[in-house]
Order: sequence, then structure tokens, then C-alpha cells
Amino acid sequence: MEVAELAPRREVVASWDPDAVRIDATWIGDGASVLDSRAAAIDRSRVDLREAWQGAAGDAAVDRLGRDLAAAQRRTVQLRVLERAVRDGASAIAVAREALLDAVVMAEADGCLVAPDWSVVSNGVSHTAVIAAHVQALIDADKSAARSIDDASAALLDGEPRHFVPLAIGLAWAVEAAVHAMIAAGVLSVGAMAFALVDRFGTDAWDAIHDALPDSFFQDAGPVDAVGVEKVLADETEQGRQRAVRQVDSADDVRTLFDDLAQEGQAASTGGNEKILERYVLPDGTMIQLRVGSRSGGPVIDIQRPGGGDVIKVHVR
Repeated sequence: MEVAELAPRREVVASWDPDAVRIDATWIGDGASVLDSRAAAIDRSRVDLREAWQGAAGDAAVDRLGRDLAAAQRRTVQLRVLERAVRDGASAIAVAREALLDAVVMAEADGCLVAPDWSVVSNGVSHTAVIAAHVQALIDADKSAARSIDDASAALLDGEPRHFVPLAIGLAWAVEAAVHAMIAAGVLSVGAMAFALVDRFGTDAWDAIHDALPDSFFQDAGPVDAVGVEKVLADETEQGRQRAVRQVDSADDVRTLFDDLAQEGQAASTGGNEKILERYVLPDGTMIQLRVGSRSGGPVIDIQRPGGGDVIKVHVR
């Protein structure tokens, strides 16, 4: 049996603390208790109001409190379900984690070497299949917990799922594993690494991708997302007369700034527009293009965030 391709690395599993997740479950349970107390208070108010206020207006007020009571009771039940999902999921993962680490201890006691990616160098005694099975069990426990949390949160949010699958734990592990694999393969460009991760996991996983990229890779690199672009603009440009306009001193400064912003981007089609000189897209989907200004004829940088909104323009003051 082979170890799953996107299994979390050994050092990640060893440092992981499922008890911290159980603390979150306790917090959710505390919220349910508060809401339960609130529901009881609403119920008492409803009874008191019925006794003190008769007529159509009183009926309307009692009905309103009745709906509030039902909503509070429903939310209390949903929070309890979410609490159990988080607590049970964390417990299942903790059991799988301990079983995996125990299997590693046994393998190493027999003289085997267990690598960070869970591969086993045997010393006459085979533990490869056992460890691979435990790794898969851990991944399965993670996915099961994620699905349960997703279902519980979807009910709590009136049908708007939080999309935990497989973001609860598995995606962060998978992204980190992919980063380690690319570093080992000699991929040292933060832009190339980010694009590869986006291709595999999608732009919805951008936060996990950004967090997994080593900080040292950003020291001499250009921005890889809209947040990084905004930091460069704050440092290298001045505010223009309009909110979405930034300024620099010269056309050379525009060119230098564009090169810095597009350093980690991928070239994109200009759509045959002769006024667009170059266009790049960053890993998170931010578009950066250099074009000829419609009025001055000088160079202008256009920046479009992936979520839309105002186009930021940079030109000579």
C-alpha cells in the first residue's frame, strides 16, 4: 500500500494538537447555553405578556415572541449539533493521529527509518503497509470531520454552507505537503509555486496557499496577490486626486513599478488592444497591465482585484 500523495507530513502531524479544537467545541457549547437561557427568558416574557395584554395588539406581540422563541430554540439545537460535530471530529482525528504515531514508534523500534513523507526504509521488517494504512485512516477521519462540520454549519447558516470540505484540516495539510514537494524538486520562485498550488487547489484556497508559502520566499519577490500589490503601492506611490489613482514622478518610475508588480505574474493576452503594452495575472487572480494613457499618451498601470471593484490606476503626476 502506498502512502497517499497529499498526506500531511510527519512533522505536521507530530505538532498538531486536537485538544485545541475541542476548546473551540466548548466555546460553541457555551454559546448554545447562552442562547438556551435567552430562549427561556423569551418564553417567560411571552407568558407574562399574554396575561397582561389582551386584544389584537397583544396577540400580535405574543406571536412575535413566539417566533423569536422558536428561532432561539432552533439555533440552540443547531449549535449543539455543531458542537458535537467539532468535538467528535477532533476526537476521531486524535485517535487516528495517535495510532499513526504509535505505528511509527514501533517501526523505528524495529530499526526502520520513517521519512517525513511517511515512506519507510525497511531493515528486514516491513512496516510500510501498516503506516500507509494509518496515514489513510487519518486523512479519512479528517475528511469525515470536515463533512460533519460542513453539514452542521450549513443548517446553522440557513443553507449557506461554510465549505469546510476539505478546508477544515485536510486542505491546509495538502497545501503544505505540496509546498514541501515543490521545494524539494527545486521550485524556488514564489510565483511559480503559487500558480502551481492555485492550479491544484483553486483560488478559493488562496488563504491556505499564501499561509503555506515560506516567508523567506517573499523577501526578494514581487507581490503574489492584491494585498501585496497594495503594500507596494503604499510604499512606492503617492495618492492622486481621486481615490483609485496613484502617482509617481516619471515614466521610468511607472515602468519600474510595473516590473516590480508583475514580477511573480503570468503573461496574459491583451486581447489585441494596441494600447495595452503588457498584461500579467498574479496567482490570486489580480490583473496588472501597462498601457498607453488615453489623454497624456504616457504609460499607465491598471490594477484590477480578483473580486472586481474599482480599477486602480498609476500614472505620472
